[in-house]
Amino acid sequence: MSKTDHLYMPEDHMDQLYCSKNPLVRYVHNNRLLNLAHRMPAKSGLTVLDAGCGEGHLLKLLHSKRPDNSYFGVDITEEALAKARLRCPFADIKKEDISKLSIASNSIDVVMCTEVIEHIFNYQDVLNEFTRVLRPGGILLITFPNEINWRISRFLLRRNPIIVPDHVNSFNPKTMKNALYLNYVTKKNLPFPFPFYLSLGTLMKFKKMA
Repeated sequence: MSKTDHLYMPEDHMDQLYCSKNPLVRYVHNNRLLNLAHRMPAKSGLTVLDAGCGEGHLLKLLHSKRPDNSYFGVDITEEALAKARLRCPFADIKKEDISKLSIASNSIDVVMCTEVIEHIFNYQDVLNEFTRVLRPGGILLITFPNEINWRISRFLLRRNPIIVPDHVNSFNPKTMKNALYLNYVTKKNLPFPFPFYLSLGTLMKFKKMA
């Protein structure tokens, strides 16, 4: 099996979450996107990469707030990419393995990666690629779930499967800091500012040394 054979994106998977009839599910996922957008640097003309862009929901939100930036999206699943291209005609969207990006070194101002890294066996290669493509002074915004609490939530909400089969890694703020060769800036536990062990996930911000 290749490093990506386990990945699977049902059609309209993320649409079903962002537009869920369950208000809690809808709030949790949209809150994560809004928190990411809120942390976009307040500058014009930035080059922004959404690594694992899925169906393009984050790119669309970022563009609505900062249309003067240049946006790029990469993903490995054709179903998601087709939707992303329709949703985000302003962005350059490609099919790529994010552990082997074709992007030049030191060329991206902001890398965003949301709810992706837990799907990847060779996650260290991916994190190293983020460091490589970032410009000196560039930032990485990354989110990942608290797997234990997500499993509990899925059980309580009667969502199957309880254990998501393509979640092959589990992270916490400490392990993520140790895995990245970037300066740690800040974090926010999501969707509420509880300690990590009570949260559904975390958003962390890192910066590449100038």
